[in-house]
Amino acid sequence: MVILTKTENGPFQIENEQGFAINGVTSKDATDGLTPFQLVCSSLSLCMAISIEALVQRDELKLDEMVIKVKTKKADDSPSRIERFTIDVNLQGEFDEKTKQKLVKSAKRACTIGNTIEQGAQMEINVVGS
Repeated sequence: MVILTKTENGPFQIENEQGFAINGVTSKDATDGLTPFQLVCSSLSLCMAISIEALVQRDELKLDEMVIKVKTKKADDSPSRIERFTIDVNLQGEFDEKTKQKLVKSAKRACTIGNTIEQGAQMEINVVGS
């Protein structure tokens, strides 16, 4: 669970159950937080990275560096939404191209965030409190 809090003059503060917090911002040029687009992309890239790392450890491979870039294309029509995610995965280590492709394919299948984006999810929104 995450909780977003906004006070009158304060920032959008997003906090997890362990107390770690980041600021949510409205401008991609802001330097003190992440936009909703950036948070979605962060979640997708982190999910892919965690999945790849688990596979690398399971298969006892040597991974020197992993860089995952997620780009988005916003839909031109309504409703406002992201139409496409493009994920570039750069893996550096002691394995061949076939192994890299297999790791990425397996990680895509394992990534809960990616699966949710591709399959969709229901949203239940409740108005609570007074």
